[in-house]
Amino acid sequence: MSKAKKFSCMQCGTPFEVYPPDDRHPTASLDKPKEASGTIKEMTFICKNEGCKHPTTLYWYRQKMAIAVG
Repeated sequence: MSKAKKFSCMQCGTPFEVYPPDDRHPTASLDKPKEASGTIKEMTFICKNEGCKHPTTLYWYRQKMAIAVG
């Protein structure tokens, strides 16, 4: 099973844990990645703080592998 990633609400700072949607998308980012291998899965989480409820969108992807030449 994949490890939990920790993020904070962009509005109030309340921390939350999220898990990758599957083994093909192990990396999460708050910004849509420009360099990703394969598909990008977008998931939105709603802050659990009753006074906030701000949505935070995460982009799950697999990083491209860098190949050294030389």
